[in-house]
Amino acid sequence: MFDRSVHGRVNILNGIFRDFMEQAASIRLREPLAETLGAFTVPDAVLEYRYTDVVKLAGHSCPTVTGAWLCCQEALARLYPDATPVRGEILITVYGEPDEGVYGVMSQVFGFITGAATVTGFKGLGPRFRRKDMLGFSSEKPDPKALCFRFSRVDNGRSVMVKFYPWLIPLPQDAAVKTAELMEKVVSSKADVREREEFQELWMEKIKLMLTERKEIESWLKVEDIQEKT
Repeated sequence: MFDRSVHGRVNILNGIFRDFMEQAASIRLREPLAETLGAFTVPDAVLEYRYTDVVKLAGHSCPTVTGAWLCCQEALARLYPDATPVRGEILITVYGEPDEGVYGVMSQVFGFITGAATVTGFKGLGPRFRRKDMLGFSSEKPDPKALCFRFSRVDNGRSVMVKFYPWLIPLPQDAAVKTAELMEKVVSSKADVREREEFQELWMEKIKLMLTERKEIESWLKVEDIQEKT
């Protein structure tokens, strides 16, 4: 029987994720729309998004989901160096098509965290709180060697370009080969229990390397200020 009590919900949610995921630095944002409509019990409330939240959104943890989380985290840190980011006030351009490679998956993570949405988004309350068309796609390739994303503040126009180079994430070659071999067996349901567990450990090791160890992150994730032309 499903336990609908608060105690039951806590027991269900706690302890199911790996420790390093729970320990990853969170992303904190203000959400003026929710505050205006009375969702919060305190003024100037700050929402805390955790990596495990985007795992719930995507239904899995992988280098793409982790990369999207880190891109968003680093972009917001650069755009709001001395303030809490404001959800709903961030424009995002994805330099790729929605069904091209991993751009669609990454854009879902961006939208979940920042509130930016495509044509299906909230139209706003009068002139305020619009989320519709805050997230868009472009066929332009600012850097053909990278996955590129532009994040811009609505209030002051400050913008950054985030460049993600997933193929430069350091992982021992033998581990990469072994992971690929085991994945094929897991996906085809040919892996035994030991092989499945080994695959999961190798897969999670790469996520940990990216998310909490941030190993050599400056080589595979770059954030650049954009100087607007005058």
